[in-house]
Amino acid sequence: MSLPLTFADKKLLETSLIGPDNMVYYTTSTTKSCSGRKLTTVTAASGVVGLINWRDKTFSLNGAMKKWDELKSKSAGMCHSDREWNWGPRPFNLKYHGNCSKELLATPLNGTVADTVRFTTHRQHLLHDNERAVLYFPYHMQDELERMFLLLAILYMEIHRQDQVR
Repeated sequence: MSLPLTFADKKLLETSLIGPDNMVYYTTSTTKSCSGRKLTTVTAASGVVGLINWRDKTFSLNGAMKKWDELKSKSAGMCHSDREWNWGPRPFNLKYHGNCSKELLATPLNGTVADTVRFTTHRQHLLHDNERAVLYFPYHMQDELERMFLLLAILYMEIHRQDQVR
């Protein structure tokens, strides 16, 4: 079982993530300048704060800062889209699946498949309602710092994917 958190807006860096109980679990906001994104702040309802510094290429969790190069590595092979992300004791493999990269899975390298975090992208449709982006955290994943780190990594990868498509 997973906790689905729906992005209220298609602008992932300027929205709220809302649970099935209509509670706001996270909010995202981004400062920009004429040269692009500067800083994205993600605030959890619990008070945990995560930052993506787009210029310095860093993540911050509750004041602790690390460079992206320290946190991510590419999996073996030239054609793999897998990225290994590691902030704490448990590294995760993040990879897009499905046609047109519709789903991103964050699977722990040590743990079970039940610990996988899933993100489905926003999809626009002409003839029926658009599908909002949704993030699914396993109910038993209670480590708020791990959840925040994965949310930052997923946002980073999805925004990077969107930038490449444009």
